[in-house]
Amino acid sequence: MEANSSFDEIYELMFPVIYRFVSIRIPKADVEDVTAEIIVKVWRGLPNMEKKTALKSWALTIANHQIADYYRSNKRAPMITLDDAPLPISEHPDQSESWATLLSVKETLAKLSPQQVNVIQLRLIEGFSAGEVAEILGTTQQAVDSLLYRAKKGFRKIYQGNLDRGGRVR
Repeated sequence: MEANSSFDEIYELMFPVIYRFVSIRIPKADVEDVTAEIIVKVWRGLPNMEKKTALKSWALTIANHQIADYYRSNKRAPMITLDDAPLPISEHPDQSESWATLLSVKETLAKLSPQQVNVIQLRLIEGFSAGEVAEILGTTQQAVDSLLYRAKKGFRKIYQGNLDRGGRVR
């Protein structure tokens, strides 16, 4: 992406990625505002961005710092948020089961540490390499690999315990 890219181009390209990243890290009421602040910072920082840096990982590094600033300024502990909206009840059993699984996965993620959720989202959902995740989170590749191992192990344990109890995470 070039330094003279329009704000609209940056917004169209980065909004879905940044919004998804922010939406599980801060309260729902603030997600759009924080996402907009991040996109503005990305756009303003384009002239200073190193050519070798991938825009997406660079933008998520900015997002990670902005989320930390959000919690510092609000003097709150970081949290993993779940959507407040109720899930629709379907007449189709397969669809209802899918919604139940999605809810269970979200509840399981909420039980993990913010760092574990970060590494799961960046590595497994967004598809970044361990090196890119390390750059975004400001850590080493070995730390990312170790954190991902512990995150997957913790997720599996919580989720399996949930299934063994017949449903919801407690």
